[in-house]
Amino acid sequence: MRSVTWRKTWLVGFLIILFLLQNPLQQHLEPFQYVDEIFGLLIVPLAFLRFFQRKLTLGWTREKAVLGALLLIFWISGWCGVIAYRYQPLLNSAQDAYVNIKFFLALGASYLMFAFDAIDFDSIKKKLWPLLNIITLALFVLCVADQCFKIFDADMRGGLRAVKLFYSAYTILVGNCVLLCGIYFWLYKEKGKRIILPLVLLAFVMLSTRRVKAMGVVACVLLIYLLVFHKRQKISKKVKIFAVAVLILAGAAAAYQIISYYFLMGVESARAVLTIGAPFIAWDHFPFGTGWGTYGSAFSVEPYSPVYGMYRMAGVWGLSPDYPDFVSDTFWPMILGECGFFGLLALLGVLFLLVKKIFSMKKDKSTFASGLVPLAYLLISSTSESAFANPIAVPLAFWLGFLFAQEKIKEKKGQEAKE
Repeated sequence: MRSVTWRKTWLVGFLIILFLLQNPLQQHLEPFQYVDEIFGLLIVPLAFLRFFQRKLTLGWTREKAVLGALLLIFWISGWCGVIAYRYQPLLNSAQDAYVNIKFFLALGASYLMFAFDAIDFDSIKKKLWPLLNIITLALFVLCVADQCFKIFDADMRGGLRAVKLFYSAYTILVGNCVLLCGIYFWLYKEKGKRIILPLVLLAFVMLSTRRVKAMGVVACVLLIYLLVFHKRQKISKKVKIFAVAVLILAGAAAAYQIISYYFLMGVESARAVLTIGAPFIAWDHFPFGTGWGTYGSAFSVEPYSPVYGMYRMAGVWGLSPDYPDFVSDTFWPMILGECGFFGLLALLGVLFLLVKKIFSMKKDKSTFASGLVPLAYLLISSTSESAFANPIAVPLAFWLGFLFAQEKIKEKKGQEAKE
């Protein structure tokens, strides 16, 4: 058991570091841009390995069957649109189809990686604690240094420097901080209030990006911490006031962004145009949508999808052939447009089962909170980016799969103890 735990500890640490450094590495070494895609594909060899080890059976529970059926409906709906309309080359459609399923493949790969071995998770926690602290401190120091000495490229927002460090996008920095927050929550049972300082440092880094979604994530992390770990404990008046102030501020910022994008800017906002157009596109292409790689996706740009011209979107700033930078600024409109109403409903069903699975871990507060953090982030980010199809979704899927594997092993030990 010790040797297995030792190997798995190194594997977890390696994957955390790899995911945190993938984006800066891929800016200099192109093969690293495929790390998240390759991790999702690992589900295939891992499934074969576990099957031949006789650890993975072909038996399906009712919940697994429903999950598999919904995922299949979601994925096939996009392919039906591809076959019916052929708006984009097959390669574009295939790439987009994989990108939209890789979150779930990565979750499954992580689960298969850890769920069938005798692992001492307490030992892993002890080893991860110093590693997480080193990473968090490094991000915080770099963030402060960048604010003071302008080390990295950055934009100005509201007269303040928006920090993204060595990452190519602000959302990647925020997503990586969310991953670290989720892991810290997993350590709460052993470390208690000692995780507060690292969480504060990570909150500072996220807020330094000057993004509204970062404010929303920080508010959610605070809310999860209070509701999960201190629900039945008396909270001081100062903490209550601070928590309410943070939530109000985050809510006001989110409301302002929604009003700005969807009401004030109107048809000048790429996000609003994509959102408004999606139901019409889904209805006109009922029941399957326009197919993968045709709408609201990075793969709908080159070659430029004819769908935008058909619905008079080609002239919108951020959606035009010359400047399509905001094409993938939404998630749900993309799913509705490409996969239709059935595909969207199927995906919502999958996410409902995912939420249900996370809530089934409520007995272990640390694991429950750790699972809520990445899910909350993905749902928040899905309002303004490709979310579950984003490269940062794979590290979060890895962590969710790891938590589900831990629960599987706990259940097995509980059954063996009863026998």
